[in-house]
Amino acid sequence: MNAATRVGGEESEGRRGSRLDDSPFTASSEMIASPPRTTSPRATSPTPICQRYVLSDDELSETFDLLDVDKDGRLSRVEISALLRTVNVEPTRIELDFIFHEMDVNDSGLINKEEFVRYMRSPPVHRTTLKELESQFRDFDTDGDGAITEEEMASILMKTTDLTDRSVIHDMFKSTDADGDGRISFFEFVRMMQE
Repeated sequence: MNAATRVGGEESEGRRGSRLDDSPFTASSEMIASPPRTTSPRATSPTPICQRYVLSDDELSETFDLLDVDKDGRLSRVEISALLRTVNVEPTRIELDFIFHEMDVNDSGLINKEEFVRYMRSPPVHRTTLKELESQFRDFDTDGDGAITEEEMASILMKTTDLTDRSVIHDMFKSTDADGDGRISFFEFVRMMQE
């Protein structure tokens, strides 16, 4: 949460203009960085693009305690929203759903300290962002109505994969359309992409 980021040697700004290091949550950190920039024209190592501060378990625990405003040992949507607002981000319901889906492993609707520390300690090498999922969803939703029909799914799959068997596509669509309304919502799409 308190990951001060530097891009190309300059401090980057948050999603909507707030500097990440303006956060009231500060801690000393070790830095993970790309190889240093060299001046040799024949250098083969890449130029550093992003450096990120990684917090220790104790620092993550302290950060959790700072975020846990009501001191109940769990982070609620209200507390996560407040955190995001400190960096000038107004979270949407979809973004909060995504955060809680990623971090709340016991589906309690709250994030406990253990879940928070585990998630922040070892993030996956590549985590698909909400923005990437929304973009992929829009690619499937060719008519832009906010849902994917079986025909839209078939069209994209036939264009982008070797899959041309309509019965397989139909079965895939049916298994993804959890509520059986004949349309795949964004949440159903996210579940499909996780499998």
